Amino acid sequence: MNSVNINLFQFERDLTWMAFFMDANDRFYARYGGREDAAAESHLTKESMVRVMKQALELHRRGQVQKSRYEPGREPARTPEEIPTMNPMMARRKDSPCIHCHDVKVAELRLLQQLGRFSRELVFTYPAPSAVGIQLDSDVQNKVGAVIPNSPAQLAGIREGDTVVSADGQRILTFADFSRVLELTPSQASLPLEIQRGGQTLRPMLKLSSAWRRTPDPSWRESLHVAGPNAGFWGNKLPEDERKKLGLPAGKMAVLVTFIWGDYTRQAGLKKDDVVVKFDGLDSDMTIPQLHAHLNLNRNYGDRVPVTVRRGTHQHDLVLSLPKQPAEP
Repeated sequence: MNSVNINLFQFERDLTWMAFFMDANDRFYARYGGREDAAAESHLTKESMVRVMKQALELHRRGQVQKSRYEPGREPARTPEEIPTMNPMMARRKDSPCIHCHDVKVAELRLLQQLGRFSRELVFTYPAPSAVGIQLDSDVQNKVGAVIPNSPAQLAGIREGDTVVSADGQRILTFADFSRVLELTPSQASLPLEIQRGGQTLRPMLKLSSAWRRTPDPSWRESLHVAGPNAGFWGNKLPEDERKKLGLPAGKMAVLVTFIWGDYTRQAGLKKDDVVVKFDGLDSDMTIPQLHAHLNLNRNYGDRVPVTVRRGTHQHDLVLSLPKQPAEP
């Protein structure tokens, strides 16, 4: 992202890859990329990529660029290096001058923290269409593959097999096109769609409420650590054979501690090779990124967090006193 115009190239910067189809005047035909929580490549397929490339060529032949309010304006170029919080971040990274996509988002969130304008909801950028109940097909990405029960999409009458033509006037060819619209949609909103169903054109309205942006498992988001404290340790889910040896039930938490970096974690009594079986009242099976995500989004600096570990044949109840403020970036 070094020297890239971030006012022009706007996208989910927690991703590792994104593509834009444009003309020579910096106008967009389509975007390609994005993911569901559960899979980094949920909507990166050869079939979908070839499909949108062909569509973009035809749109270019016709000169049909996107023209809705969801397209970037003509603001002056702005680069990641101009974000005030970026230089301190990069100064500490002496081994590599490369600015990653997530670095841009992290720097912007830290700037908002400094200005007193940060909220945890700002982590949930570029929502997947599934956030409103529409699970798009991986290969034909404007086709509804499934509709989530009791979602805004189901309540609006969207059905499996529908083709999404546009959202609030923005042409939809891909997952990323739809996600772009959702990024600029308010928390409380009515979002008009145009869909095709069996040769008919329908115009359902999605009624969105304040909680729709939050997704069940945002632990993949690299920027999440800006939102709150972490547990000060790393680990892996205990393999099934090791679970059985310890008599730990399937489907319950069993995180093997492999590395500790937080002094506050050591002071709590946590040790390498401990198995965390309960954390902040939770005992459901989860990965270490999911455990950290829970703290990032639900706990504050200075909080005290109960932790239960198995150490050999014994169980120990510990209390993790989180640091009173974040470490330097």
